[in-house]
Amino acid sequence: MSRNPSSSSHHSSTLLAGLSIVHGLAPPSAPGSGRETPHSGFKSLLRPHRAGDKNVPASRRSTSPAHSNGSRSRSDDERATDSQSVASSKHKDVHHTHHSHKSDKEGKHHKEHTAFHPPSLEEATHAHLAKKYGKWGRTLGSGAGGTVRLIKASSKNGGAIYAVKEFRPRRAGETEKEYQKKVTAEFCVGRTLKHVNIIQTVDIVSDHGHYYEVMEYAPYDLFSVVMSGKMLRPEVYCVFRQICDGVAYLHGMGLAHRDLKLDNCVMTTNNVVKIIDFGTATVFHYPGKAPIHASGVVGSDPYLAPEVLSQDTYDPQKTDVWSVAVIFMCMILRRFPWKIPDARVDPSYRSFVNTHPDLAIKPP
Repeated sequence: MSRNPSSSSHHSSTLLAGLSIVHGLAPPSAPGSGRETPHSGFKSLLRPHRAGDKNVPASRRSTSPAHSNGSRSRSDDERATDSQSVASSKHKDVHHTHHSHKSDKEGKHHKEHTAFHPPSLEEATHAHLAKKYGKWGRTLGSGAGGTVRLIKASSKNGGAIYAVKEFRPRRAGETEKEYQKKVTAEFCVGRTLKHVNIIQTVDIVSDHGHYYEVMEYAPYDLFSVVMSGKMLRPEVYCVFRQICDGVAYLHGMGLAHRDLKLDNCVMTTNNVVKIIDFGTATVFHYPGKAPIHASGVVGSDPYLAPEVLSQDTYDPQKTDVWSVAVIFMCMILRRFPWKIPDARVDPSYRSFVNTHPDLAIKPP
């Protein structure tokens, strides 16, 4: 995969400036974006993802809509993955008034006058985005981080399709400063990351307290593709390599994803894998300083590294690597190897640990 080293310093300095008030990130390096090269051999497998797909097995856990970019920790509410209808309604008050006319022949006529309430700030922003990008389409899904809808340009303007995420409102008990910090961090991360296997953020819109992220649209849900059972082994390897390339780029930026899973990987019509959802991403490295450990149970149960559950702090770079390995196992097995990596409560994981006791011993 080709790299563009000349862009590294620019991306790093931009990310540092954007996150200085949020994370203080100053990545050691930032490999440039590679040229997006189509991968062959998948087109018979791909189909557009849809929330609430009947073909998704009941065992699927911690699901999220593609492009949702709304991570969750185990303490958050479960994501709603069913497609939700979102429509802006115009409120009209119709008043009937009677007008008396001077002419007796004309009689009395009734005129209907319609008084429109001015559009809400949210509706105004929707109108602004529609004017700039095109017609609003269906809702992809709703999660802890917000709601994602499609927006499509007219054919005369190229017909491009984008995924637009409207960030969640400020929660009860959450200060304005905390909310701004959260939104700003995700904005800065999304806008700065430039890699062929990372979803591209096209635009960021902030208007009267409403925040929107416009992203490229990749129409295929990797979870559904994998669970179709039609992927050949070379195709699995190709997808896995792309995921590894994307994660390696993130780690090179000093950033850990912390919620890597099949649900957070989508595919383009050219069979290019894109990693999405950076709502729980965290900085693990500053230039010239020791690695920074993360804390808290963040991610989705089957993909969690065991130390996330058993330790107060952990290396988020290593937990990302564990999650990538679980993704590979899921692609091979077409099921989760366990529900949660806790030998006390999960018999499948306990069997894995007992069968490979050497893996539970920390190397010197």
